Amino acid sequence: MVKKFDFSYQDKTLQQFESHPFPDVSIEKSPKKNVEVLYKNSLVTAYYRRYHRVIQDLSDCLILDLACGTGSTTLILAEANPDAKIIATDISPKSLEVAKKRLTHHGFDNIEYHVLALENIEQLELELNFDYINASDILYLLPNIPLALKQLGAVLKPEGIIRSNLHSYYQRFNFYRAQDLFRQMGLMEGNPEEIELGIVRDFFSALKDTTDLKSKTWGNQKPEEVRDETILMNYLFQNDKGFTMPQLLEFLEQADLDLISMVNWWEWQLPDLFKDPENLPAFLAMGLDDLELGEQLCLYELIQPDKRLLDFWCGHHVLEQTSPPSIEAEGDNWRNIQVHLHPQLKTDEFRQEVFGVNRLFPVNLKNYFPFLSQEVWLDRTLLTVLFAPLFEQSRSLIFLVERWLQVRPINPVNLTIISEAEAFLVISQAVMEQEQLGIILLNGAD
Repeated sequence: MVKKFDFSYQDKTLQQFESHPFPDVSIEKSPKKNVEVLYKNSLVTAYYRRYHRVIQDLSDCLILDLACGTGSTTLILAEANPDAKIIATDISPKSLEVAKKRLTHHGFDNIEYHVLALENIEQLELELNFDYINASDILYLLPNIPLALKQLGAVLKPEGIIRSNLHSYYQRFNFYRAQDLFRQMGLMEGNPEEIELGIVRDFFSALKDTTDLKSKTWGNQKPEEVRDETILMNYLFQNDKGFTMPQLLEFLEQADLDLISMVNWWEWQLPDLFKDPENLPAFLAMGLDDLELGEQLCLYELIQPDKRLLDFWCGHHVLEQTSPPSIEAEGDNWRNIQVHLHPQLKTDEFRQEVFGVNRLFPVNLKNYFPFLSQEVWLDRTLLTVLFAPLFEQSRSLIFLVERWLQVRPINPVNLTIISEAEAFLVISQAVMEQEQLGIILLNGAD
């Protein structure tokens, strides 16, 4: 028998967010310049990670921003997914009031808002289910996570994608110690207010700096330097719980959903934890290729539990895993593969760099795409040949090969004419490298 939700948890959560709508971010603040945030919240990114296909028109896409709070995530989703329809829900009416003001201020007047808890999501009575559900910073507050995921799956299209997250037990362990302490002190029996906030400040002020809890959570901050929101969302956070990667995988299995990828997958690369990724310990090098994604993530978490959130994409089961279009020199199938520059990476700053024809030095792509895990340097000529035409539209691979032949027709070493096959090797290697980094996206030939 499937357990029903325990709704008692909602009272404390609602009281806290009605008293202190979250997040406390200025309505005027815009995410337009935050490349990494827009990239991670783009349905184009998530869909490509799942299906290795590029969505070029979002006008028919329906997005749910669940537990939207004061609308920061809603604004990010609106900026990252132009033309998509967005529905924002939250249990806190006061938070939704702020969300409406925020989105209106930034020119988005086509968002739907509903005072609604996840457990009542079916009350939306939609004829069409969602292409994308953003359920950030909510699951770890719920009493039954697998059931919550099942309910989200029930309103998700067959090819739809859910983004959600859990607090990391390992990374936030010391904050859970603090929560247990303040719970024993009676500070979390009701809704924490100014008195409780003051007690927390006084408590840490009185502790020696060398005490373990203070050094690992509070540090050397002066009481007046710590925002109310920081205390409420860490030391006095109602219903907060931490989880591990094995627990996340178990929840998804119980909900009959597949893990697609971590949202910040570039930060979860197991080989990057070793001094020489090309020379791993023998026991790991021999078995790494055979490890499933979940197994690799579990190992990473045990070695480097440094992320507050286990931030993931999941979706319904698919019969076959898809791979990017194969770029091979044999035959002509490769010629019409369509090459795209990710739409959220077409920034003014990167455009100026690409079209800076009078510049000579190589370019470090990490200066423009902060989500890259390390510096990535690209030859100036290759940068221009590859990216300049992609700012306007997608291009076939053969178009880029022919463009390279126009720019570099002669081999500078032996002064011989470069053949199409030689140009193909240069361009195909560059394209595959950029695709693996998540900068370039590929669609198969039509």
